[in-house]
Amino acid sequence: RQLEQYTPLHVAAGKGREAVVQVLLAAGADKEARAHGQLAPLHLAAIKGHEVAVQVLLAAGADKESMTDQNSTACSLAKKYGHNKVVAMLAAKASNECLICKIKTTLRCQRCKKAAFCSQVCQKAGWKAHKKTC
Repeated sequence: RQLEQYTPLHVAAGKGREAVVQVLLAAGADKEARAHGQLAPLHLAAIKGHEVAVQVLLAAGADKESMTDQNSTACSLAKKYGHNKVVAMLAAKASNECLICKIKTTLRCQRCKKAAFCSQVCQKAGWKAHKKTC
């Protein structure tokens, strides 16, 4: 692994090396591996605006809803850095609805940071079903 726990996939995604990203994924690289700040390879590709790397990671099933330790998604990071095409790619399928009441929210399960819940009440109501995938 690279400095601060970056995997080769993190490095390839962050540098926009799509062919390397594809080879690493085909070889079984963990598309959800986390580095410093809970950054996944998709987050790095989004930060740098590497559209094709983002597409490759999404096609491989990378979780575009995953959050960093600062509660940022790949989409919010792409927006922060002005990568509008990446924002459009990621936002097209983004789901920020509470699993219980369907209200739009940016809050996530603190354990897996994937499932959206608008409140502790909804999280408690949905925990029994959610904990199986958390």
